[in-house]
Amino acid sequence: MSATTATVAALKGVVGAPAAARAPAPHAPATAPPAIEVHDLTVAYRDKPVLWDIDLAVPGGVLMAVVGPNGAGKTTLVKAMLGLVKPVSGAVLVHGKPYSPRSQTVAYVPQRGTVDWDFPTTVFDVALMGTYGRLGWFRRPGAAERAAAADALARVGMSAFADRQISQLSGGQQQRVFLARALAQDAPVYLMDEPFQGVDAVTERAIVDILRELRARGRTVVVVHHDLQTVPEYFDWVTLLNVRKIASGPVSSVFTDANLKATYGEKAAGLTNEPG
Repeated sequence: MSATTATVAALKGVVGAPAAARAPAPHAPATAPPAIEVHDLTVAYRDKPVLWDIDLAVPGGVLMAVVGPNGAGKTTLVKAMLGLVKPVSGAVLVHGKPYSPRSQTVAYVPQRGTVDWDFPTTVFDVALMGTYGRLGWFRRPGAAERAAAADALARVGMSAFADRQISQLSGGQQQRVFLARALAQDAPVYLMDEPFQGVDAVTERAIVDILRELRARGRTVVVVHHDLQTVPEYFDWVTLLNVRKIASGPVSSVFTDANLKATYGEKAAGLTNEPG
């Protein structure tokens, strides 16, 4: 056991889980198991917990925002779901099974700032990468995979840029290309980390339309989001996070002034258009 693991484990043993973390997570109807389940998830960097005892159930076919202040653990939550960071404790299930990258059940759109855009590749080749997971080690992309990549680029309005080097694109165009890569994967679950960051209004609207299309096709979409004003317009489900889970559920019942104050403090007052 590492020093970090021992420290956090000791803290949990002494003080127990916070009351907010112990609250049962909302679940989908009994006939529809959750698309994503997070159980008792704690992640720490050095001796500091970044996520603490997160319990979460995301129903299938929802468009969910993950919101919270800077340092709340939003990106860490997504990376923990993908197995990109190792938790101190906890488990993540996708459609009832431990997540494995080989399963191709989750498509991931990372933050644009974490990508090496100087890598010498074309827009089409990036979109084509979304099909690699189902090919295995020895098969090369064929006509079906190339058609899927071309269709994905058309859906994000980037067909005309297929032969362009990704380093020559604007920030909004780069975001669209990475979204095309995820669409080409055609996964049942999509995790997106700040897909609207640094894009113009036209690109943002195009991305929202694609997310709604995915939801209409029964896909589950989880989006790390920072603009509280657009949460009720863009999403039907929301998780409020600040190291602990503050609340999670339908926007209509969870996105309240009280929960926003518990997440952000008094500065969040008045953002929900609640009467009084």
